[in-house]
Amino acid sequence: MKPHVMMPMEHDQAQMWQLSADRRSLRMELPGLPVAGVAEPLLVKIDFDTSVVDRMIERLLVLRAQMLPAPAKRH
Repeated sequence: MKPHVMMPMEHDQAQMWQLSADRRSLRMELPGLPVAGVAEPLLVKIDFDTSVVDRMIERLLVLRAQMLPAPAKRH
C-alpha cells in the first residue's frame, strides 16, 4: 500500500469487534468511510467464523514477526 493512499482510522476496538449472540462468529464494523460522490459514508460490517479468525490470527502473527521494531519485552 502507498502511504499517501492510506487513511488512518481511530475507532474503539470494543465497538469495532463484537461477538455474535450465538457466539459462533465475530463481526468487524468499521467506522463510516467517506466515498467521493456519495452523500452518506459507506458502512462496512464483516462477519467471520472461527476458522477464518484462526487463519487471520496465524497470518497476523507472521506479519507482526516481520515488522520492525520488535515489541519490547515487559517484565
